[in-house]
Amino acid sequence: MGKTAIIKSLAKCIGNVTLHKIILEHTNKPESIKHLRDEIKDYASDAFEKSELYSWTDEEKEEIKNKAITSAKNAVKGYPDLSFSEDEIKEKVIDTMQEFLLM
Repeated sequence: MGKTAIIKSLAKCIGNVTLHKIILEHTNKPESIKHLRDEIKDYASDAFEKSELYSWTDEEKEEIKNKAITSAKNAVKGYPDLSFSEDEIKEKVIDTMQEFLLM
């Protein structure tokens, strides 16, 4: 897999981690908590592995961030019963990227 494909895949993983973190914070279904935490762990593990494959330029990090935000925003549409602000999504994406030492 080339660097361009890794950027796309990494952004999707970060978007999924972000989505699941937000859902975890907003869920009113206690039975979902374990599943959400497991999903966060799985996507985070995958994202971390991908983040370690290359040295990333600032431009690439910005591209990853923008694609992750778009990915999370699109995924949020699948949860119409929960509402999220775009600022919350952006903030969580940045936090997640910092966890993976990408920011």
